[in-house]
Amino acid sequence: MSRDAFGPNLRRLRMQGKVSVAQIADATKVAASLFHGLEKNDFSHWPTGVYARSFVRQYAEAIGADPDSTVDEFCRWFPEGDRRLERTVREQAEIVGHENLTWRDVPPADQSDRRGGAGLQPATLSASQSPLSAWFVRLRRVIGRA
Repeated sequence: MSRDAFGPNLRRLRMQGKVSVAQIADATKVAASLFHGLEKNDFSHWPTGVYARSFVRQYAEAIGADPDSTVDEFCRWFPEGDRRLERTVREQAEIVGHENLTWRDVPPADQSDRRGGAGLQPATLSASQSPLSAWFVRLRRVIGRA
């Protein structure tokens, strides 16, 4: 799928499922205008980061699309879905008046780009790790992808 086809494909799926944008907006409490923008790949009024990913996930669930793959595609094609924190941290630092921010969100060497889930390894259970702690590791990874 190409970047230009992302929103129109979601619109096509919505129409095939006979779901209206108003129904999705009522169910999610997100403005219908944002979902109309999503269908046109117009994110000029969209939030960024976790909110954008959450809105895409809710839309995908409402139309019967796979939410995980839809969010991953969104993150690959559009900067609004960026999972890195640097922009958010810089914006918050500006709000509180912190001027000397030297922090950078640099992915580890074994992970080239976290936005599409590329490079993530499944949680493995080491000999010293209990099943409960392995479950928490997996949960932390899932939450980190949202």
